[in-house]
Amino acid sequence: MIEVEGGQAHLVQIERVNVHNGTDIYDAATWQIAVELGAVMNKFSNPTRQNAYDLVSNENMMLQEGYDGNATLPRPDQNRAVTKDDIFKYNGKSVVEPQAAYFFRMVTRNWLSTDPFMNSVYASYVTATNLPKDNPDYQTGKVTWTDWKPITGENGWAFLIGPLQAAYINYISDKKQSYVPFSDQAILNAINVLPTFAAMQSPIGGVYYVPSGTLGNQGDQPVNPHMVSLENNFSLYAGLNILKEMLQSELKNENDLTAENKKQITTSLAIINVMINGNGKDQKGMLSFFKNQGWRNGEFIQGGLANDPIQSSDWVATMEPKAVDVNTWGIAALGPKQVDSWFGFGASYQAWQQVKSWGAYGQEKTLWGVGYSDKDGDGIDANGNYKSGIISAEWTAGAINMVRSMISYYSTIPAAQKYVTTLKIEESSMLTEVQLLRFNSYQTTPFPGKPDNYSSLMSAERYQPYLYSSKRYMIPFGWYANPIPSVCSTSWMIMLADNFNPFGYGGK
Repeated sequence: MIEVEGGQAHLVQIERVNVHNGTDIYDAATWQIAVELGAVMNKFSNPTRQNAYDLVSNENMMLQEGYDGNATLPRPDQNRAVTKDDIFKYNGKSVVEPQAAYFFRMVTRNWLSTDPFMNSVYASYVTATNLPKDNPDYQTGKVTWTDWKPITGENGWAFLIGPLQAAYINYISDKKQSYVPFSDQAILNAINVLPTFAAMQSPIGGVYYVPSGTLGNQGDQPVNPHMVSLENNFSLYAGLNILKEMLQSELKNENDLTAENKKQITTSLAIINVMINGNGKDQKGMLSFFKNQGWRNGEFIQGGLANDPIQSSDWVATMEPKAVDVNTWGIAALGPKQVDSWFGFGASYQAWQQVKSWGAYGQEKTLWGVGYSDKDGDGIDANGNYKSGIISAEWTAGAINMVRSMISYYSTIPAAQKYVTTLKIEESSMLTEVQLLRFNSYQTTPFPGKPDNYSSLMSAERYQPYLYSSKRYMIPFGWYANPIPSVCSTSWMIMLADNFNPFGYGGK
């Protein structure tokens, strides 16, 4: 990599290049749902004048091919974490077929990417030394792509939640078909990678975060391959359930399935069943893991180490930092009915109260939304007032989605009407206040930590997207939040507008 002088300047440059030139496959998955919702539910047009599902399906084709359209010499493993020696082994297993391997979480058009500061007033801030003299491709402001991280959660969204929900909206909500065709690329991609998800499952049911040799979000050290992220597992669990429903509807309604198609479907359904429910022998299943390892002290924990041979226990929990989304996504993915059946009536509601105590953002008694962790300066003080550390539009949308799922469930229970009253007030409050993170509103809202010269740094946006966060902040889980327009935040807001829960089949 090019050596850049100036302390941590090279890290800032990498962050800048990644954000400007790359796309996270999770963000792209939320975009798929939002584009299809916008076309079908809201009757939006798009600047490309392309059919919305054709536009969405381009992402599925790119995932299937394993490389982007700018590749000079296309190789199907270019963006897939295919096993090479001991790098990218999946719980000790090799995956050599590109279409079965995880996709890297961040993809870019060009391996040599141009710093967005070039050809701008900030170009003078970019310097470089020791450039190869015999290779004109290397120039000041061009850096090699650095992000090669295959992560379970992102792949759960990219191969399951995003494309499958978009397919549902297209075929079932819009075209009024009773099933999504088995031949659709979204289904084929999901079936190809399903055995790899299964290979990554630990004996106690949690699915590992990354294959071996994957570097962490910060630094140059590989992640322990026995690490499990609860948030990743909730995403995967939701995606598996969506795929299960789709495959079952195909078996029931699609008349032209071949014998081989039916075999693929039944095999896939069997894999999903074992992943979720276990096999009664050496695999406990995801539900057992969520219930017995994922819940501590009235809430879901961030994660831990599962079946690590150097540990004295088959589960070593990571209790700090606490994560907001593991609870908001977890309750929405499992459903509050399931959570309450495990941990007692009102467990979902009480978990939300605990999350607010350390993770909510607001002013005085007004709840605005949530941040990321218990280390953000958010929560509730001794006087019952909300703190104002940092608020995330995306994570607040996830909280609203969870609150709506609780409203739906508790509304059916007479003893829970006090919960419903409070939850409806919170839903309304967060929906109102999160609008301040829309680009035009943020300009005039005095958020703590907002850059003094923000208006001169960011030009007016015609479509007024939602920002990722209220300020620049190093999230304890290893990446920076920034107050810049965000695909995932804006996509989540479209899902909220259409009352679409991405964790439930067909958004329900």
